[in-house]
Amino acid sequence: MGSNDAIALIGIALTFFVSVANLIYSLRNNKRTTFVNTVTTSRLKWINSVRDEVSEFIAVTTHLSDRSAQPEKIGELLLQRDTLLHRIALHLNPQDAEDQRIKTLALRARELSEQGDATRDLPAALVELRDATGNYLKKEWNRVKDESIGK
Repeated sequence: MGSNDAIALIGIALTFFVSVANLIYSLRNNKRTTFVNTVTTSRLKWINSVRDEVSEFIAVTTHLSDRSAQPEKIGELLLQRDTLLHRIALHLNPQDAEDQRIKTLALRARELSEQGDATRDLPAALVELRDATGNYLKKEWNRVKDESIGK
């Protein structure tokens, strides 16, 4: 075996090892990218779901406090409001103080809407719920952006 053959074999071996290293790196990187994309997509769906449910809860609660609401629709609206309240609570982390604040604000809005003289305090409670949820979702959106760029 000549020196040219040895150099060729060394070149082939180096090319093989570089190719294997590149394959391993690509597989790990693709797995990580797929994971980040899955988490990001799920978190975006969660953000949209919370946003939709809180806004619908606010709308239904406002409609219920309106004295011109049709009496035959009140039972349906009460069921819808309570269902949305439970969905909101289930979307939130029971261990996180900020999540629990949103839940508390939603419960307070429901209590105020059930009181006969709630027209004065209810709008402020609903605005506070909306603003707290908006701030919370903005923070979550920033987390999604940071995760998607690898921070």
